[in-house]
Amino acid sequence: MNNIDPAGADALGQLRARTARPCAVAADWLALGNALLASANGDKARLREAIDALVRAWRLDANCEPGLLHNIAQTAFVLRDWVLVDSATALLLARDASDANALVWRAASAQQRDDFTQAQRLLHEAARAAPGNHIVLHKLALCIKEQGRFAEAEALLRRVLELTPNNAHALFDLSELEVRSGRYAQGWLDYEARIAFADDANAAKAALASLSPNWRGESLAGKTLVVYGEQGNGDCLWAVRFLPLLAERAQREGGRVIFGYAGPMQHLFERMLPAAISIETRLDTKPDYHCGLMSLPLRLGINDPSMWGRPYLAADPARADVWRERVALAAQAGNKKIGIVWNGNPDHIRDARRSVPADQLMTILNVPGVTFFAISPGREEAVGQWRGQGVDIVDPTTQFEAGFDDVAALLVNLDALVTIDSGPAHLAGALGVPTWLMIDHVSAWFWGEETEGTPWYQTVELFRQPSVGAWQPVLERVRARLEAFAA
Repeated sequence: MNNIDPAGADALGQLRARTARPCAVAADWLALGNALLASANGDKARLREAIDALVRAWRLDANCEPGLLHNIAQTAFVLRDWVLVDSATALLLARDASDANALVWRAASAQQRDDFTQAQRLLHEAARAAPGNHIVLHKLALCIKEQGRFAEAEALLRRVLELTPNNAHALFDLSELEVRSGRYAQGWLDYEARIAFADDANAAKAALASLSPNWRGESLAGKTLVVYGEQGNGDCLWAVRFLPLLAERAQREGGRVIFGYAGPMQHLFERMLPAAISIETRLDTKPDYHCGLMSLPLRLGINDPSMWGRPYLAADPARADVWRERVALAAQAGNKKIGIVWNGNPDHIRDARRSVPADQLMTILNVPGVTFFAISPGREEAVGQWRGQGVDIVDPTTQFEAGFDDVAALLVNLDALVTIDSGPAHLAGALGVPTWLMIDHVSAWFWGEETEGTPWYQTVELFRQPSVGAWQPVLERVRARLEAFAA
């Protein structure tokens, strides 16, 4: 929960007490909902309570506040409550068919269920209702991108940037299209646009920015540079490979590099970093410069990924020995030992698209001669159901005492990993473990376009959806690969 001043907490308590009375009226619920919205600061539990209060207010008196239905629709959009988005926007559009906001929110709901025809129609209506509106055009660009129509999406993003030249979010989205297509030099430069909004989610970046300027490649002679971890686990796993090259440059110039990282992969990274780079989990050193980990390709001129595909991480040897015994005991003699990850963090904005529905996994899980190892914690229910159907699958996640260190030690003792696009995919690739990566039609920019491999990881094979949501062709290809591998 967010911290609230005592006076604010007391006011909320009074408002909650008012709505608890049998005689509570729309104005009571409205006051509570608006107060919760004002103090939510992104807290989903508080936003949920707010929207519930606003809906109660609307049901008691739909006219108690002119903008009430808009607030409900917008908050439902933030919470990804698509049922409520549809209900609220239907009412808004019945009042005014050219309500651009309602059209955009309703389009997002249609896009979430892969109804791109409807989403585009609604966004085009919004564009007609609000000509030249950069937000509408940006949403349309992202909708088109999600269909794999990258050239059209790029043209729209460039139009957005003509209208709003300092639009960091649009430039960041453009950069991902540029990097995806191999235009690395320009892509890395435009990817720096994220710095404009990184403070929203990265406290370390905000703290460092208050102490030092952002490093733009200046000489490190006599200087200390702190590189901070940023974005998700996959991003850190991908970019940490560039730190040794940075250390070489700093040593040549007579400077010092510190990696500011307090995440779950600290010990993995410590094993691969040269002695010249130390890891700090707190802001102990006042730097002369700071730099995000994902800025290193730009600052070091990394424009040829073919030079960077070799494994660069290693599992802890002692843990690897322990897991070798565990795997041998768990797998049937002679079976191939295959790790499997079919869904990721549900809070990830792309999780619904990148995750494979559990009920479709039987296409690969009944391949003979294979013992599967579930890698993601918290999937006991699905694993239990598969076991009931005769699947040879092990759930070792309760033994992950050291987080990613245990995952790494398990992975190096498997024959291969079958996974969606998530942290374990990057970890396995960085360890040099054979990895069969099932990716959705658009996927992340790391995996390029229309290829069956990636220069960033020598041991990763890509199995791409031929169209949005089409997992069955991917699973059939993976099954054929498994059958050949297990034969």
